[in-house]
Amino acid sequence: MGSSACQRKPKPTPNPPPVPKVTVFRAGAKPAALAFDGEHIWIANAGDNTVTSLRKEGGVVGVYPVGREPVALAYGGGYLWVANRGDGTVGQLTLSGQVIRTVPVGQEPVALTYWEDSLWVASRGEGTVSRLSADGEVVKAIPVGTRPSALAAQGDYLWVTTQGERTLAKLGRDGTVVATFTVISGPSPTTFSEGERAPGAIAVGVSEIWLAYPLADRLAQVNTEGVPQGFFPAPGEPRALLIAAGSLWTANRATGSVTRSNPRGPPSVTFPVGEGPIALLFDGKSIWVANQAGNSIARLDP
Repeated sequence: MGSSACQRKPKPTPNPPPVPKVTVFRAGAKPAALAFDGEHIWIANAGDNTVTSLRKEGGVVGVYPVGREPVALAYGGGYLWVANRGDGTVGQLTLSGQVIRTVPVGQEPVALTYWEDSLWVASRGEGTVSRLSADGEVVKAIPVGTRPSALAAQGDYLWVTTQGERTLAKLGRDGTVVATFTVISGPSPTTFSEGERAPGAIAVGVSEIWLAYPLADRLAQVNTEGVPQGFFPAPGEPRALLIAAGSLWTANRATGSVTRSNPRGPPSVTFPVGEGPIALLFDGKSIWVANQAGNSIARLDP
């Protein structure tokens, strides 16, 4: 018997996930954030102080004035909530675009999420996360560290990244800070500058948390106890993260692209979406991308 009969066939290389179909729509000036109310896509236009309501097919329902420099959106309690960074306020809007309430929340509100029947607001200039009731009352302001930048809720906890202390804070349902973790942007912290060790975007799955380090072109995966599980290259200044449709999606601002990946699955695939992608959203079917430098919105159909 020849030796070739004993040779094992090499395992086939897994195919990368398919590149989604990309459809681009015009937006207002400097789109900075996205939200979904179950029917329409909402866009915060930081450059012209408006929000836009968009049909999934791309048609504009309406454009509505809000406060100065709207940079974050959330939907919850039947309302759209918008963080006006320039005013230090949060606006509460009906789904017809009417502002019914404007609430002061401190300097530079930059991130919102609706969780536990409340709106949670990260105020970068205050170093706090504020909890607002459904009627817009500030219930509590929680110190979390210098320059909080992103929020994500999953199950019993709310997670907050801070760029000043370069930490990941874990908050309970009552707003108590349960734990604070320092997650560096790589296995060798001495090789990174202070800025490169500052986490930006966050995405939370059932048992894992992803952090983006835009100045280091790197992602970190940690477990729910804050222990790093891996560090991965992410070229192109990763500015937004999303876990959806069985994949991790990364918006790469510098390269005008989005990467679809899964460290335990096929190789990742990166594809162009527009200039300066900075925010991601999943509507249950499609992925949406806000291209801030291109004044456009891209819909990805995976």
